[in-house]
Amino acid sequence: MEKQLKNDFEKIIKTSSFSKKDIDIKENYLNKFIKTGFPSRKFEDWKFSDINQIIKKNIGELDFYNDYSSPNKIDPSIFIEGMEHNKIVFINGRIEKIEFNYENENSIEILDQQQLKNYLNHENSLISLNSAFTNKYYKIVIKENYALKKPLIIYHITTEDLNNKNINSRLDFLLEENSSLKLIDISNDLSKKNFINILNNFELKKDSILKNYKIDKKEN
Repeated sequence: MEKQLKNDFEKIIKTSSFSKKDIDIKENYLNKFIKTGFPSRKFEDWKFSDINQIIKKNIGELDFYNDYSSPNKIDPSIFIEGMEHNKIVFINGRIEKIEFNYENENSIEILDQQQLKNYLNHENSLISLNSAFTNKYYKIVIKENYALKKPLIIYHITTEDLNNKNINSRLDFLLEENSSLKLIDISNDLSKKNFINILNNFELKKDSILKNYKIDKKEN
């Protein structure tokens, strides 16, 4: 797996516009993941969920490189009907839409291509994997004293033609003081034999409120 990881990492670097600093940080994350590997029973926090064995048994060899150069077509039927909501749409790990049509545009800030931070002191190897291979991510800032009028739904969609892939996606959220967000994550995985690694980071300031609901259309 180490050879596959390094080869796929090189492909991502060649097709990206990362700074030298970001490439160095990503490479450090990659090396940390190679050292620890997927979580297994040897780690106390994963003794009931051996991700390493699950991948070997149900997926097999993973391809860690994804080409994000071309947009994916959004099928409008994926959207929940009869419910006004804001949208963020991921298709096969690529962000295709960010839409806050029901909100005051001056009260929400969307920051593109945040500088990658170095959090190498963590113990979760899936964070290392995500940080090494995530191509692009956004930071959503909810400004002070603002409560979203409508919920934000994040659609995580994978298509049927995706197979034996590792998909990594990430969003950062900052809720400034006395702000409020209702967030719904909806997963609709139409693919087979893929490992989807989603990292959402939340920073909540004083008196801010976050309500986060998760729905997997295959499970519930």
